Amino acid sequence: MNMYIVFLLQLVIWSLFSLVEWRSAHDHLIFKALLFVIFMYVAFLLALRFRLTKKRACWTTLLTIAVYFVCRQLFWAYRL
Repeated sequence: MNMYIVFLLQLVIWSLFSLVEWRSAHDHLIFKALLFVIFMYVAFLLALRFRLTKKRACWTTLLTIAVYFVCRQLFWAYRL
């Protein structure tokens, strides 16, 4: 149950990342990469806060990142 809640909350974090990335459209790539790392770390800390093990928190974070980027690509590929 905790992992499901963490998964949903991490998707909210990645949605916020998308909003912040959109607002910083003219920034250099290095700053966008740094922003990505910060959001990834916050998502990982959230998973640890819900008492997931470090291994499970890492895998959950990587899974939500993958789901986020796949859905983002599908959205931009098939938008009308």
